[in-house]
Amino acid sequence: MLDRKPDYSTYPTLTQDEARAAAAQLLAMRGQGNPVDDAVLAKIERFGRLEARLLDEERYDDWYALLADDLFYWMPLRQNRFRRDARPELDPGNMALFDESKADIAVRIGRIHSNLVWTEDPPTRHVYLVTNVEAFETDVSGEYEVHSAFVQYRNRSEHDEATLFGRRRDLLRVKPNGGFEIARRMILLPQSVLLTKNLSVFF
Repeated sequence: MLDRKPDYSTYPTLTQDEARAAAAQLLAMRGQGNPVDDAVLAKIERFGRLEARLLDEERYDDWYALLADDLFYWMPLRQNRFRRDARPELDPGNMALFDESKADIAVRIGRIHSNLVWTEDPPTRHVYLVTNVEAFETDVSGEYEVHSAFVQYRNRSEHDEATLFGRRRDLLRVKPNGGFEIARRMILLPQSVLLTKNLSVFF
């Protein structure tokens, strides 16, 4: 699907106002809803393990199929603040490392498939761990607020390696077939300055 020079202008995207609204929605997700029951939590955790394996194995087209058409994928830059500073550390109007729609994700996957991305040739080897999963009901039936922590280890060639730790906030939506799709994702690194060579990965 993504390796035949598609017309990316036809892929699902968001307006600036829609993206800002999605960012505000993610910032408001504070784990204050009712926790889901154990059966739903087990399904969400299983979905997270599947997603991590697809990314580790570079099955990007399969991973892309897990994304909702109205996806907002956000990795905001964190700003250092003194405790007495009342301004928020995160804001929809601030700079972001990733501020993407489903169309943007498709472009990134297409670049990898092109074999012209020097940072991925030889390819990076990944181990992606997702843990501390919590899930909460929302006001919308079939949508769940999910919080998790992750570790992503990367190794390329002999000595080029990086380990990133962080947290995610996801909005998962139940699909008609009973599975899940990712409608919103916020990735938070505990860094105000990126301490790795590149971010040619997905989280």
